[in-house]
Amino acid sequence: MDDRGAEIRATFERIRRPLQWPMEDFDRRRVRTARFDGFRFSRSKGKAVAGFAVGFALREDVLPVTLEPPEAVAYLFARPTGSALHRDFVLRAGSPVRRLVRESEREGLPYELRPRDEIVAFRHRSLGTVPPELFPLVASDFFLLSYRPFWASGFLERIRRPRRRR
Repeated sequence: MDDRGAEIRATFERIRRPLQWPMEDFDRRRVRTARFDGFRFSRSKGKAVAGFAVGFALREDVLPVTLEPPEAVAYLFARPTGSALHRDFVLRAGSPVRRLVRESEREGLPYELRPRDEIVAFRHRSLGTVPPELFPLVASDFFLLSYRPFWASGFLERIRRPRRRR
């Protein structure tokens, strides 16, 4: 794989402003490893953590499917699996993740649902053949379109304010 570091930096600069204010209520962490270059946004409840990540898969083993790096990826996660947070975030019929997946399908931007895994929903697009001059445009479009179901489903509001049981 060619080094796409400059294109990845240009993409993050391009999407920084549109995605900055909605992310203020989350713990944000920049992640740069040999496998993934991106951001993780999370909320904690005890030792359980749930949230989402956007970035680039630089190796094939980032998601539980076959990838052709570099790939733009957006995914939702909840750990540990089986925790109360995982059940509320993913498994419940009206959970934030299920609502987001339904909305993503309705909008034609489908997230694949894996409710029993730590990475519970994801979408991806290979950028290996995209020319360097178009890479930031294509990647930022992917991320901004991947974000649409977050708004339309009410996902962000639901995980900002955990639902209280009576």
